[in-house]
Amino acid sequence: MDKQLEKLISLHDLDVMIADLNRKDIRKRETEMGLHAEGALEELKELREAFCKNINRKWRGLYNQLTRHYGNAVVPALMGRCAGCLTRLPTAICSDPDRNLKIHTCPTCGRIIYWAD
Repeated sequence: MDKQLEKLISLHDLDVMIADLNRKDIRKRETEMGLHAEGALEELKELREAFCKNINRKWRGLYNQLTRHYGNAVVPALMGRCAGCLTRLPTAICSDPDRNLKIHTCPTCGRIIYWAD
């Protein structure tokens, strides 16, 4: 798999974890159980900042733009479709055995797609 693609997928996972820790209902539940998410939240944000420095500026910019627009910038391709907009992807991309060796975007929504075969 392309290294930049792996980093973008990991960045997306970090953003999902940060968003989960920011949800008030989860924070309230964790406080009731005696857990404190503040330390974990700050640690994840620091990790995200450090991680962003290792991602190509072009792809980081696209990622940030797509995240602002859609909420999720990186989505898997499932059964030949973009999991973001459900559009059928071109056969040439789907049938390529090396499709994860470079970064592809959905021709319809522009999200970064990957195959988790």
